[in-house]
Amino acid sequence: MKFLIAAADTGTYGFTLVGADGQVIATGRQYADKAAALAVVADMMREIGGAAIEDRTEPTEPTEPAGAPPSRTVDGEPDLARIGRSGIPPV
Repeated sequence: MKFLIAAADTGTYGFTLVGADGQVIATGRQYADKAAALAVVADMMREIGGAAIEDRTEPTEPTEPAGAPPSRTVDGEPDLARIGRSGIPPV
């Protein structure tokens, strides 16, 4: 793996991370000067060894099991307050 530093026609500098097989792994944004691009590469080289892996291939499980829906009756009669209606009788 290696970082390639390149200058753009606009006078900015950027980098590309290339794998051992020659495939591009990542491309950095453009920086105003070469020193800024090299500083980012140095930071990445230091920090990349401590990178974490987050596996998003497995479906996530619900945090709380789904319970039974709330009762919609009181003493065998519909409880309209529990289903989002007011207790005001129809006119």
